[in-house]
Amino acid sequence: MNTNLRKENILNPLDTLDDWMNEVRESNTQPNPNCMSIATVDSNGSPNSRMVLCKELDAHKGYLTFYTHYYSIKSEELKNNAKCSALFHWDKFGLQARLKGFVKRCSDSKNDEYFSSRDIGSQIAAWTSDQSKEIESLEKMKDSYQEIMNKFQINDLEEAKEIKVPRPDFWGGYDMWIEEIELWKNQKNRFHDRLIFKRKITIENGKIDAEMNWNSVRIQP
Repeated sequence: MNTNLRKENILNPLDTLDDWMNEVRESNTQPNPNCMSIATVDSNGSPNSRMVLCKELDAHKGYLTFYTHYYSIKSEELKNNAKCSALFHWDKFGLQARLKGFVKRCSDSKNDEYFSSRDIGSQIAAWTSDQSKEIESLEKMKDSYQEIMNKFQINDLEEAKEIKVPRPDFWGGYDMWIEEIELWKNQKNRFHDRLIFKRKITIENGKIDAEMNWNSVRIQP
């Protein structure tokens, strides 16, 4: 892709991000076109990043959603500092998006709805893993997996598709509300195209008020 980003044509940069993600998805060239890096900071200010999957992007309201273990390292860090950043990079397409914002835990109803849509094996895995905690061996993990299978009286995953596994209360999602996004396109001779979009978001009594209008600037490669 060598066409330029024209900021006068982009009213909502998240619409562009959504278009990019759909383009990668439709190409069938990447197993997880919705894969992104989430970066948080610990209590000492040290950065920490890891790959997660973006499971929802609401371009109009301006948030994306990912799911995790609520006692994981990322969740503990987000509990102390709700600000985080995200990064999408599709090297084959010469596209990248960097985002900044803050997270808010998803509602129980939203968590339940998404959890029920996962395949049974992933549901069992959510119950099994005490994410990020030390474990003696992979064999111990396999034992734990079998214990959860027994707990829900599952003998064969292929035959258990009708079994309703409840969501564990320690597993759920975060909505990341986006205040800033940089759209990046690869260009010849590393003369890359970069636009930064910002908007104001305020939180009062737990209610989020996000401006719909984005201010944009072009920055140098």
